[in-house]
Amino acid sequence: MAGARPGFEAEIELGASMGGDIEAWISSSWGSGGPAGAGAPPLPYVWKFPNQKVKHTSVASHTGPARAWRAPNHPQACFLTMAAIEDLAAELGMDPLDLVLKNIGKTGPLAPVYEAELSKAAELIGWRAAWHRRGEGSGTVRRGLGLSLHTWGGRGHASNCEVVIYPDGLAEARIASQDLGVGTRTTIGLVLAETLGIGLHDVKVSLGDSRWPASGASGGSTTVGGVSSSTRRAAANALEKLLAQVAPYLDAQPDQLEAADGTIRVRSAPERSLTFEQAAAKLGVHPVTATGAQPGPTNLIDSGVGGVQMADVSVDVETGVVRVNRVVAVQDCGLVVNLKMAESQVYGAVIMGIAYSFGEERVFDPGTGRLLNPNMEFYKLPGIGDVGEIVVHMMTGPGYDERGVIGLGEPPVISPGAALANAVANAVGVRVPHLPMTPERILAALQKGGVA
Repeated sequence: MAGARPGFEAEIELGASMGGDIEAWISSSWGSGGPAGAGAPPLPYVWKFPNQKVKHTSVASHTGPARAWRAPNHPQACFLTMAAIEDLAAELGMDPLDLVLKNIGKTGPLAPVYEAELSKAAELIGWRAAWHRRGEGSGTVRRGLGLSLHTWGGRGHASNCEVVIYPDGLAEARIASQDLGVGTRTTIGLVLAETLGIGLHDVKVSLGDSRWPASGASGGSTTVGGVSSSTRRAAANALEKLLAQVAPYLDAQPDQLEAADGTIRVRSAPERSLTFEQAAAKLGVHPVTATGAQPGPTNLIDSGVGGVQMADVSVDVETGVVRVNRVVAVQDCGLVVNLKMAESQVYGAVIMGIAYSFGEERVFDPGTGRLLNPNMEFYKLPGIGDVGEIVVHMMTGPGYDERGVIGLGEPPVISPGAALANAVANAVGVRVPHLPMTPERILAALQKGGVA
């Protein structure tokens, strides 16, 4: 798998019974990310088979060095692993969905998550009605389905937050985090507003400044867990101080009060209440200030998510051009802070995955190591007509929400390459062994393997 990330290649052997019980994995892989070589891809990806032998060779090269992209090493390992599993399914004459489900217990603790996600994804893409054996079909344009599954950590980083409640009712979160366009500012505002029982228009988020309490850098899908936890604790501590000052005005003890629906009220007698603005006015000229940190006294976050993606493509066997009809992405990330933003993360990741599956690639001169496509003129990115329909489903509710917040930025970008490559193989009957799957590579694979 080449492209704007460390490149890997591998030779893989799988051992399985005729009924599809996978018992053995042998892989020999090699790759480079420039002068420093490359880290080892986590092979076999997601799966733990009873018998495994893994060898990886890091090769230093005189090309430009690789840098962090998104989910480092995971897309490559996912492509290599899931391609081998779907190739095994084809050899056994099995539906790859059945093969994956038969062995799902070998994915470890996330097996129940994957099983539920596979069921949902199959429903959304119509897998059972549309799947066919590899290469079946006729005509110039062939259609195929492919699937993949992935994982990621995403535990929140260390973070500190300061919350100030002003006498005019405005609440401010101060945190030295950053928003790269992924909704960090909105996440902090939502957590602050919900904790205080007020609207998003009644809060202010101040970030991106070293004057505020320190928080972690962006990376590893760790930001949302860190900032949401520190903000939640700081807001709860500030609210506790506010309740202590307001309690005498409501003839109650602080622990008898709650903040909800823009009011501070007695829990057992909601009619005894003050608006949040009225309560804050009781502070006089002195705002309430409190801090919170991650990690903290209670566990608000977790790590380890599972996701499944299925792809439906059409391939023109005369031109090698692929049309993405639909990609279904089903994803777990623990407690979802905001569903619209979470879904947007997945949409963006799938689009990015389509880009590296069919276009994005660094091209080097093999003799000098010089980069030959250092600008956007020759570095292909998809347009709106290349993306197709994307369907996103977030796994929420019991079994997910109680885990707390887990990072989502990277996991959904892992599976598109594998799912799309498997869909192409299902359509045309031969494996295209490299990403990106350019028309030239598809035609070369067809010429080598033949097509009915």
